[in-house]
Amino acid sequence: MFSVKRNIQQLISLMVQHGIRNVVISPGSRNMPLARSFANSRDFSCHPVTDERSAGFFAIGLSVSLNEPVAVCVTSGSALLNLTSAVSEAYYQQVPLLILSADRPEMWIGQLDGQTLPQMGVFQNLVKKEVNLPEPTNADEEWHCNRLINEAILALSHHRNAPVHINIPITEPFFDCSATFIPTERCIRRNAPFLNEWRESQRPLLIIGQLSIQQARLISNEVGRLNCPVLCENLSNIQSDKTIFNFDLILKEENDCLNPDLVIYIGGHIISKRVKKWLRKVRPNHCFRISPEGECSDTFQCLSNILEMDASQFLKTLPAKEDSSFLQKWQEAQSLVNRMLAEKIWAYSSISVVKTLIEHLPCNSALALGNSSAVRFAQLFPLPPHTHVICNRGVNGIDGSLSSAVGFAIGNPNQLTVLLIGDLSFFYDMNALCHTHLPHNLRVLLLNNGGGEIFRLLPGLEMNHETEKFVLAQHQTTAEGWVKSLQAEYLAAHNMEEARNCMGQFFNPNGKFTLCEIFTQQESDKTIYEEIQKF
Repeated sequence: MFSVKRNIQQLISLMVQHGIRNVVISPGSRNMPLARSFANSRDFSCHPVTDERSAGFFAIGLSVSLNEPVAVCVTSGSALLNLTSAVSEAYYQQVPLLILSADRPEMWIGQLDGQTLPQMGVFQNLVKKEVNLPEPTNADEEWHCNRLINEAILALSHHRNAPVHINIPITEPFFDCSATFIPTERCIRRNAPFLNEWRESQRPLLIIGQLSIQQARLISNEVGRLNCPVLCENLSNIQSDKTIFNFDLILKEENDCLNPDLVIYIGGHIISKRVKKWLRKVRPNHCFRISPEGECSDTFQCLSNILEMDASQFLKTLPAKEDSSFLQKWQEAQSLVNRMLAEKIWAYSSISVVKTLIEHLPCNSALALGNSSAVRFAQLFPLPPHTHVICNRGVNGIDGSLSSAVGFAIGNPNQLTVLLIGDLSFFYDMNALCHTHLPHNLRVLLLNNGGGEIFRLLPGLEMNHETEKFVLAQHQTTAEGWVKSLQAEYLAAHNMEEARNCMGQFFNPNGKFTLCEIFTQQESDKTIYEEIQKF
């Protein structure tokens, strides 16, 4: 019989799948459900050792003898501290020791309750990784617990062997061991064989997040060769007629014909929340994360294999798919969206100005994108050939977009750099223009609609007049005075005709630093954006 606690069940299932067979157990009450579950499983050899100090060193000897990870399980409080000497030895001897500590719930730490102390962090720099498991009560917490356990166990032998600490809070009552079996949990592998899964897949999907221009060049030729749909945003810096560009609009309606059975994820952040929600719901059979660093990024909540290798190297190993029917379905969906975008009559708005900007953008330019609305509006339209896209999507903040664009332009004086930025992002970072010499090759298109318009687009958000002041940060500020004080070129537009007329001067290759301020209304911007989402 096994504990009914889900974090314990998940731990046991994943230890079995990751090949951890030996558990050294020291007695205690709080770790009783762990001890009993291990003892009742035929998949484990359990070794009782009363003194935790001895238990830790016993586990080291066993691990060295078997040349495999060994777990040591202790109760809460000072019992864990007694492992410190053994943990330090395991760290410097590079022994994969899995430390399992039962714990009281966090609410009782520091409340003069028995056998309680802050157990997280007690080993500091002597473990490669430590995690504190939740006690799952819903699907998200189940996923979180699963991911943490996988991450911790994978860290035991990543690059070098080292101890890892898993802390397991257990609430009362905890003596219930009435579960008759341990459910099989999702197991994340690192560098497991993958070619069979690729060959057997009928609906493979490649997703490419943010890449540098150098990274994109290395894989551009490979992505078109695979004969499968490749989802790319502007941030990927991959431009190809064989990629799926407007997938965010394609996925606005459910279509089972587009669901993949295998996903390959390359690169960094993806802008689209819709694609993340979609894949978290679809849960394909396999999901490969390609990462030279081997980090465990479970973006779509279905990660199955971390492939620690260069993306171009990985793609070269994949044979092209013979059946192109899945690709054709995605291409048909994209053609439909592109046709609707092309046929739409665009009223004056931030989106229509972005469309005009991209249409006039010279080839081989650099397009810097501010976060929030700017990066999303730019995604609606195909870019000119050889456009180099940069954006601070690491943490997606509004701070620093202007500063990064200035730095990029100075570092690339022979390339035109165009920054598309919203008003809050711009005014937040105005000090970026406090340079003795502003780069002559930088152009800034400032979308000023009087506040944080993107917040109006959040589904389910309702605001009264008072709330709007704080959420939308509404204002009547203009950049005109600031820009002119810098002896820079200032342009402004309040309608579509003025915006088009500005483009010639804005893109003058022999000009100086220029800022064009586009004034629009939040309500019209919101209306146009919602119309697009109804395609």
